[in-house]
Amino acid sequence: MKKITIVSGYFNPIHLGHVRYIQDAKSRGDYLIVIVNNDKQQLLKKGKIIMDENERLEIAKELRSADEAILSMDEDPSVCRTLELIRERNPVDDLYFCNGGDRPDMDSIPESKLNINLQFEFGVGGTDKINSSSNINNLKD
Repeated sequence: MKKITIVSGYFNPIHLGHVRYIQDAKSRGDYLIVIVNNDKQQLLKKGKIIMDENERLEIAKELRSADEAILSMDEDPSVCRTLELIRERNPVDDLYFCNGGDRPDMDSIPESKLNINLQFEFGVGGTDKINSSSNINNLKD
């Protein structure tokens, strides 16, 4: 049995805060899965495609800390269905969904309602917001 840590994000664009979040999550387990939110989710959150899902997924796959990077299969802003799929593929492993400083507790995430024997860690990568994709993208507008 291994401890699998999981992170999710838009990584749009990826910045130092994301890198530290991913590195910290990797240090907490044996195997790290990075979930990249898809274009439909990006449209729901941002109202436009900034970097498409294939570009963001390719970048995530090249990160040294990531053992695996996958595209979210969800059609809402959560990654609930994707986490359920990960659980199906890893029925006996310990799964830890790691959340950064912008998600401080169980009440802030819909994934907390899943009944798939999933553990949660908060404050991964620190609680200070080093950078923000929103701030970077606002500079582009």
